[in-house]
Amino acid sequence: MNIKKIVYLILLSSLLVPLCGCLVAYEAAMLGSLASDAIGGMEKKSVNAAVSPGVTKEQLEQIKRVAFIFGDDNPTAEALNSGGLTDIMVDNMAIEMMKLGYECVEKEKLKKSLEDQGLKINGTLDLENAIKAGKNLGVHAIITGNVTSSASYKSSAGLISSKVTSAVQVQSATLKIIGPEKGDTFMVVSINYKHGQNVDKAAKSMAQIIKDKLENPFGKEVKK
Repeated sequence: MNIKKIVYLILLSSLLVPLCGCLVAYEAAMLGSLASDAIGGMEKKSVNAAVSPGVTKEQLEQIKRVAFIFGDDNPTAEALNSGGLTDIMVDNMAIEMMKLGYECVEKEKLKKSLEDQGLKINGTLDLENAIKAGKNLGVHAIITGNVTSSASYKSSAGLISSKVTSAVQVQSATLKIIGPEKGDTFMVVSINYKHGQNVDKAAKSMAQIIKDKLENPFGKEVKK
């Protein structure tokens, strides 16, 4: 073997070794990311619910027409999501509740009902006015609540550089189901996600939990 070939092989080896190292590192990073996503997607949750004294199973089973009024975003969520976490949650939960057979009355329709009565609503619709509007529109229950979120960070590695992205994860929610006739609280439901959930998955999960609790308020959580 001549000297030129030897030099060529040495140079080729010096180029291939770092490249192989990069490929191994990239593959490991991708597997780590997939494993992280899988763990984050596992819907391990705890659900606690309490029904107010005097409220019957029959009353809750009759709830088929609902409206959502959620509280303000927590600071973490608002900083991460300029669109507003609660607005997105309300929209997603309305979609999921409709898929489960419920009729959902939009916030704008509640405001319109109040304006038709001569009450001008500027800005956020509060619970008291939502109850008034809900009663006029034949809503069976107002579902109000607060959502707590946190930041979720994911790193994706490339051959040359890596990228870190952030997303909002729903950690917990407290929901109140209120009857518009007297403004009484029918039920309170508390949900905590062990690993946190993406907004769409949390909305789907919460809608199913509401349905289960309305249909089986005094029993154990129905496993899906």
